[in-house]
Amino acid sequence: MTGSVGQFTTVDDTADASWFIRFMDVANAVPEYGEIRESLVGALGPLAGRDVLDVGCGTGDDARELAALGARVVATDISDAMLAEARRRGGAVRFVREDVHALSFPSASFDGVRVKLVRQHSPAIDTADDELVRVLRPGGRLAVFDYDFETLALDHPDRETTRAIVRYWVDNHREGWSGRQLRRRFASRGMTGLSITPHTVQMPFGFFRSSMEGTLTQAVRAGAVPADPARWWRPLVEAEADGHFFASLTGYVLGATR
Repeated sequence: MTGSVGQFTTVDDTADASWFIRFMDVANAVPEYGEIRESLVGALGPLAGRDVLDVGCGTGDDARELAALGARVVATDISDAMLAEARRRGGAVRFVREDVHALSFPSASFDGVRVKLVRQHSPAIDTADDELVRVLRPGGRLAVFDYDFETLALDHPDRETTRAIVRYWVDNHREGWSGRQLRRRFASRGMTGLSITPHTVQMPFGFFRSSMEGTLTQAVRAGAVPADPARWWRPLVEAEADGHFFASLTGYVLGATR
């Protein structure tokens, strides 16, 4: 099965969630993802003895890192399959099924809220952002990471087709510009002390292919790009074999106080 990174809100509707689990493992193994996780921890501030909500936890690896730093962690996901995998992997974390657009927690429940690569999939991002702020206690810290998908840089000889594919890929995410909007969205919700830290991820070929392959198939079916994906992939495969493949993507960590 080849999934699509634009389908993370519908994992349970697929016949096999394993593609999404593998994709998350591949992504978390990229060195720059470790730097992103550290940046999110820094944005949250001291964690020992604090109540932290991890929204969109996926397989739970990041939530376990927060717990290891002394936080009392509640980790949520909309996917039962992801939560089953998270629970299978264990850890001192309470995993619960929640929708970020309608969190069941009372207002002011948490000292910290962490959200990584979730809002970009949201069908109602304003509602999601309201909920993230609502469950924070006064003085609590919010830490968010989202990509800006239009920052994708790819070395490819066919500029015209590549631009068409990238545009389709950006728009295949419900909120492909969510990274660039972080400051405005949370400042408008009364958050203070806002900081924005950019992170550029150099994408290994395998990670890039997993990110793009399903979307490219959809783009061809939709007639958005020429109907010969093998031809487009060929110079990238050759570049990887020669050690010259290059792709990068930039996202932003927001830190803010309620």
